[in-house]
Amino acid sequence: MSGLVFRKTESGKAEIAQRSAGLVPAARQLLILVNGVDSVQALLAKGLGDVRGHLETLLSLHLIEPVPAAPKTAPPPTVAPAPEADEPQRLLALQRRAWQTLQPHFGPDTPTVAQELLAARTVAQYQAALDGIQSKLAIYMGRKQAEREIDALRR
Repeated sequence: MSGLVFRKTESGKAEIAQRSAGLVPAARQLLILVNGVDSVQALLAKGLGDVRGHLETLLSLHLIEPVPAAPKTAPPPTVAPAPEADEPQRLLALQRRAWQTLQPHFGPDTPTVAQELLAARTVAQYQAALDGIQSKLAIYMGRKQAEREIDALRR
């Protein structure tokens, strides 16, 4: 019984509002806790006393019912998403990382410097925007260091 999961019936939901069945406080509390997700084991862990006895009472009054077990079938095969479907998430991650990297270098001018990069709708547009930023970054940190920073943002 400890692996079973119970849910409230319509009568059980009405009982919570109306209190017409004359349940003892512990049984009423258990009725409130029955949610269709927690197993009997989880309800036992809440320390409500005679959980099994109260469950039997609630069952006999038709205030709760067992949740039918889902048929055991093999999970559907996982289909790898097409590369195009993955691109918006990848682009967003690249843009966030670029923003975090450029912010310390450009400070309040970062929105202006990164405007083209943030407006990119494809990874190719993002890569092209990095070329323009690299020349601006080279002014502050030198050509080689700017190239290393931008190369890290391309991946």
